[in-house]
Amino acid sequence: MAVANGHLILVVGPSGAGKDAVMTGARAALKPEDNVVFPRRFVTRLSNPDTEDHVSMTEMEFAVAVADGAFALWWRAHGNSYGIGRFVESHLDSGATVVVNCSRASVADARDRFADMTVIEITAPEDVLVSRIVARGRETAGQARERVTRKAPDYPPGVRVERIVNDRTLGEAVAEFCAILRSLKGAEPRPGGSAISLRAS
Repeated sequence: MAVANGHLILVVGPSGAGKDAVMTGARAALKPEDNVVFPRRFVTRLSNPDTEDHVSMTEMEFAVAVADGAFALWWRAHGNSYGIGRFVESHLDSGATVVVNCSRASVADARDRFADMTVIEITAPEDVLVSRIVARGRETAGQARERVTRKAPDYPPGVRVERIVNDRTLGEAVAEFCAILRSLKGAEPRPGGSAISLRAS
């Protein structure tokens, strides 16, 4: 397990939950003294700064990066590959809070690799998720409902989890997200344990 002074935050949740919007709002709201870093992900699809500004890679480039050990975490979802660069380790070593949009399936790997990690799950009621996905114009209502009703994997035992129900204004969700980040400053390191803490709004 890596030893670091910082705190890794994995933001997870279903499609349509508003993870990118909440993270973008939090990035603008947090102050320099909060020492929070939002690294760009590496993804095997074209980047769209209006939704998520990531680093685009081909599948071949991604495979080479995996073989070279370039990623602190990586996973596949919805036909694409996603990676978090190893540079986040230097941010953690310097004591920063590092916030990444991640897959729930990667939580166990992160727990084993990083000394201090928290999951923030952003979700919303099923009908809200479906309507947001349909509004993107890429899926029908039936396809969207099939997506949001898929069973997510359970969290590994002992992982600290904070939960935001994003069915209000974006400003309210961003404020709660920032409050959670600030509350974790100085929290006892907890890569393992036995209980899951859920904060419902």
